[in-house]
Amino acid sequence: MNDASRASIEKLNLGRLPSVPQVLLRLIEACHQVDVSFDDLAEIIQQDVGLTAKITAVGNSPAYAQWNESKDFNRLLVVLGLDNIKTIAINAAVHQFFSRFDVKTGSSLGSIWYKSLWCAHAAKSLAILTSYEFPDEAYLAGLLHKLGQLVFLNNQPEAYSELLLKEHSDLILTELEKELFGVAYHEVSALMVQEWDIESFLSDALLYQNEPAERLLEAPRLVRLTNFAHKLSDPSIDIETLYAEADLLFGLTPSVVETLRKDIAQQVQKAADGLGIRIDKGESGKVDVQVETESARLELAKRVREFALLGGVNLEPGSEANLQEFLQSVLAELNILFEMDRSILFLVDAENKHLNGVAARSVNNSRIAEFKIPIAAGRSLVAQAILDATVQGPVKPLDSNPASLLDQQLARTLDRESILCIPLIAGANRIGVIVVGLREANPENLQQMMEFLPLFAATAAQSLHASRAIDQNTEEKLENARQWHRREARSIIHEINNPLGIINNYLHVLSAKFKDDASIADHLKIIKEEIQRVGDIALRMHDISDPHHIASFSVDINEVISDLTEIFQASYFKTHNVVEHVELDRKLPAVVVSRASLKQVITNLVKNAVEAMPDGGDLWIQTRDHINIGGREFVELSIADNGPGIPPETMGKLFNPLESTKGSSHSGLGLTIVKNLIDELKGSISCRGRSGGGTEFLIHLPRRLGDE
Repeated sequence: MNDASRASIEKLNLGRLPSVPQVLLRLIEACHQVDVSFDDLAEIIQQDVGLTAKITAVGNSPAYAQWNESKDFNRLLVVLGLDNIKTIAINAAVHQFFSRFDVKTGSSLGSIWYKSLWCAHAAKSLAILTSYEFPDEAYLAGLLHKLGQLVFLNNQPEAYSELLLKEHSDLILTELEKELFGVAYHEVSALMVQEWDIESFLSDALLYQNEPAERLLEAPRLVRLTNFAHKLSDPSIDIETLYAEADLLFGLTPSVVETLRKDIAQQVQKAADGLGIRIDKGESGKVDVQVETESARLELAKRVREFALLGGVNLEPGSEANLQEFLQSVLAELNILFEMDRSILFLVDAENKHLNGVAARSVNNSRIAEFKIPIAAGRSLVAQAILDATVQGPVKPLDSNPASLLDQQLARTLDRESILCIPLIAGANRIGVIVVGLREANPENLQQMMEFLPLFAATAAQSLHASRAIDQNTEEKLENARQWHRREARSIIHEINNPLGIINNYLHVLSAKFKDDASIADHLKIIKEEIQRVGDIALRMHDISDPHHIASFSVDINEVISDLTEIFQASYFKTHNVVEHVELDRKLPAVVVSRASLKQVITNLVKNAVEAMPDGGDLWIQTRDHINIGGREFVELSIADNGPGIPPETMGKLFNPLESTKGSSHSGLGLTIVKNLIDELKGSISCRGRSGGGTEFLIHLPRRLGDE
């Protein structure tokens, strides 16, 4: 790709790619189903070029960077999570509704969708047929091969629709694209994927999709697969040429090619039927697919209202423990839904006399704190919005020289010529006003946004009112909510860790059984890593201090140890060549302690001991009753091993958070968590080296009997 092509691409708007409305409707509906699976979501998303591109780009951003590790699209969705997928879907739906598309552009979008899906299924079928190890990657390449056409359609809907509807061959089409945009669609597709910086020949596959087969004989298989799949999906290509290239690239016979075409056509037709998209084929073989229908647009508008502004906005009462984070979420959703990236949120004070700046997006918070706006008629658009309970603007304060200097200051603070004042009213309660700085907007788009803004504002106001409970006890209520959430979170965390540990143990057993099957072993490894990550996240929350969260009951410590060692026997001990020695004081009484916390302590210490003996060894678990320390009675739990022991330089800071010596997969917080749990149980833990080598942890718990 030359410099001129790159310069032309830089002039294009590469964001906000259009999506097929019917796919968006299915995705939004699926995201709001309680039992939706990531497999279901993947099946829907991978029927749309724009959505798939967005998901892949986000999934490979520095925050996630997943495609380089796994070519499994479902894994991307799991890592992103349902909330992020829902946000992307709603964002795309709002953009699609506000787009300039009509029947003509809808037909062009349908054409791109049909050919992209055809090529995707062709590429995957070819990948399976030719034993390419990453069929999902091949599918992705096929689906994205016309990504640049979506960019062109988004930038110049009318002009580019004229080109597409004339059914030019790809050779002629690319020349016409260069005349119109200075670059061809395949070059745009390749550069966009290249920007994702993924370890794949995906960008090359898109760039060389129109090359003759003779030039690709030494090319990587993904490049060859995409090239031929693209040609297989092009009805204008000469059939004899297609047969010749199939034989040259893959040694496929004409009968195999025809079988492929028949199977792929059925798959695409099935996808269209599932989405309610009609595919019309004329006598000349021309395919017409109309996706921008009036019914689809009306349904999309309905869903945008119901889901994007009511079910999709994350403004549930009490969902934010911190008021500032809660307010920021309102402004963030405003930006997601309406591309209003600069805004200030004002709240009415307790006396209902002033509006105070409390939160902002893309504006320094120290500046907005200076605003204290009187709620008085004729003083400013901000005050007028709350008084009239109607959206004020958009206006250009700097041009119209209004009476209010304040409106001019707000425009300057937001660094925008136009401002819009959106009142937040909940019933008879004045909550506040959001002032937005606007770019120059298409009048039609602005009119459509104005239809939805009052609904968004009402939803946000009601949620703010319920969560903030604006009265003299606001801070007290927020603190009470924080404490309640903290207690609930800690209780849930304790319950999470135990089943995760058990699942993890059984994964060890499965890994041993299927160690010779690389495919299954890799999948089990991924599951284990994700479970471990969930456990680590939960465990890191244990530093929240609240002594009241522990649910204490009479617990038989010996019984807990017996249950756990049975699990460890089938996983840690056998798989790591560890011999356990369990010596329990049978007279040990049941004591008042948190069973969940005790199980977590034992699990962590046993796991540490096993990991300290990579070549196997012995592990001792012992209990003793009537241990007198300082005149008080305790029960004792001892866990010891004959591993290499703990270095002296580490012993002194053993229970402090530190960099783990076990590798990057360990947080170094295990013993810190154990110490915190023991402290909460009013016990003590100590560590010492064994005379015969190894390490021993001694835990002493108060001898509090359940009937005392």
